[in-house]
Amino acid sequence: MVTIQKLAAGLALAGLCALLAFAQGGATGAITGTVQDSTGAVIPNAKVTITSDATGEVVRQTTSDSSGLFSATLLPVGTYTVEVNAPGFPVTKFAGVAVRITETTRLTATVKTGVVKEVVEVQSEAATVNTTDATTGQSIVADTITTLPLATRNFQQLLDLSAGASANLNNAAALGRGDVRIDVNGGREDNNNYLIEGVSASDYSFGELTYTPVPNPDDIQEFKVSTSLYDATQGRNGGGNINAILKSGTNTFHGDAWEYFRNSALDAEDFFVGPFRLQQNIFGGDFGGPVGKKAQGGYFYVNYQGTRQRSGDSLGTYINTMIPVLPTTRDATTLIDTFFCGVNCGGTTTALDPVALAVLNVQGNQFGSSPGGFLVPTVPGIPGFSLVNGQYTLNYGPLKISEPGRYTDNQFTANWDKDFNKGKDRLSWRFFWSDSETYEPFGADNLQVQTGYPAYATNLNFPLDIPLRGRFGSIAESHTFSNTLINEFRFGVNVISD
Repeated sequence: MVTIQKLAAGLALAGLCALLAFAQGGATGAITGTVQDSTGAVIPNAKVTITSDATGEVVRQTTSDSSGLFSATLLPVGTYTVEVNAPGFPVTKFAGVAVRITETTRLTATVKTGVVKEVVEVQSEAATVNTTDATTGQSIVADTITTLPLATRNFQQLLDLSAGASANLNNAAALGRGDVRIDVNGGREDNNNYLIEGVSASDYSFGELTYTPVPNPDDIQEFKVSTSLYDATQGRNGGGNINAILKSGTNTFHGDAWEYFRNSALDAEDFFVGPFRLQQNIFGGDFGGPVGKKAQGGYFYVNYQGTRQRSGDSLGTYINTMIPVLPTTRDATTLIDTFFCGVNCGGTTTALDPVALAVLNVQGNQFGSSPGGFLVPTVPGIPGFSLVNGQYTLNYGPLKISEPGRYTDNQFTANWDKDFNKGKDRLSWRFFWSDSETYEPFGADNLQVQTGYPAYATNLNFPLDIPLRGRFGSIAESHTFSNTLINEFRFGVNVISD
């Protein structure tokens, strides 16, 4: 097997963010808004503190300007509580302000009159419609990703939920993680850009999603497909921009375990193939929380998933075609009568190529047991020709074979985050590791398969083994210099080997 390695390294410096610059880096979002009183009058010099609901830590502090405007850019995806402390007004908290990937959440922070020393909690009035730019797309959050049914637990099958995106129907009985081919606004599938944590994870060899790293749904916090009019921070290709964000730890320990299974007793038979074996077990777990007392060492999150699959209804695991009916006696004279009509119906061939004769007499059971033990089997029917409408026609018979193939996958994720200097610095580290192997009894080792497409159902071929190794890692550091100046450094490595 030829080894192909694709190495992609992304280096991003998203800095010098002006107060009203709403463009976000590939893995972050923003909160912007106006501080005003109940009459609608703007309030300048109000202190705005943004706290992460997941960790309880202050991630950003800023002050409203003379027009009552404030902005906090390059925020990690999640939900936040925005606290406004304006002179002469009670402290007001706005809870549950969601920050979506590459989007800016606009908040109207209306503070009410009252006792200055009291704390007032109000429902946030965050805009649910993107009014800061013309980008079209859809953010899909963790609850949606994990609750929608996915036969092979491949979150990429949900990419076509975004406006302008379309994808082929996935074969739920196929070996592997599922074939996903997404077209955005009529463009080719290799025009899309695929990122994890804002770092390119695309397959630059084929430009498709076939071999790209695919974390399991419980590993994904949120993903978005931007289909048009996105800014230069999400560039490279002119098609869709697919960006996935991995989960991180919180201020409490939490873990999950899961097992998804399928077997032949729960599935209907394929009308064309007949009875076949289908067995799938997908199992795993995750765990995350604080590191050390009061999260002095930051927050961690780990995730593992294993897949064990056997299927006899996947392309490359069955043959359903018509082949000539061969005799059980395969000497040269009998084969000449079978293929060239022979003397009984006017045939003139008297010799057979010795290579063809040798091939037809090779012993083997690759295509099932056959009378005589031949590799090329004898199918039901009468060898030779039949007279049909005044013409002699070679007799064909059905060849139906289903031999289960297998797919094995193990993947592991380790994430770590820590804030420093009261939220002025944030360091994030991501690592994803996966090893998988696909075995197809009739795999057809040709260009069709090597470019990510399934084998032909009628291709008589020998076993094909396809290993796939994926490694993805990224590190990001953001530093807040002032209310109007933030710098983010992001570096990532993506290795795909098959």
